[in-house]
Formats: sequence, C-alpha cells, structure tokens
Amino acid sequence: MPKKKNQESQEEQSERFRKTVRDLVAAGELNPTEADEAFERLMGKVRFETSGDEPSAC
Repeated sequence: MPKKKNQESQEEQSERFRKTVRDLVAAGELNPTEADEAFERLMGKVRFETSGDEPSAC
C-alpha cells in the first residue's frame, strides 16, 4: 500500500525548501555560485538542443 503524501500547503513546502537550502549552505554542502553556474550550463544545453541553432558566444 503506497504511503499517504504529506498534506502541506504550498507556503509550508516553500518554507521547508528554503530552510533545507539554508542548512545546506551553512554546512558547506551547497555553493549558490556553483549551483547557478551549473544551472546556466544545463539551460544552455537545453536551449541548444531544442532550437537546433549554434549557441551564441556571450
């Protein structure tokens, strides 16, 4: 039998996420700068793969 999903509001879920991020940053397990750079690299690949165009140099 599957577990019942946690019935928390969107605001409660958002606050839980923000707290987890703060905890990870404080523990040195998450670097916001590195995370942003990795995200941008991935999004660049997605744009390139979906558009069929060459990525432009910035």
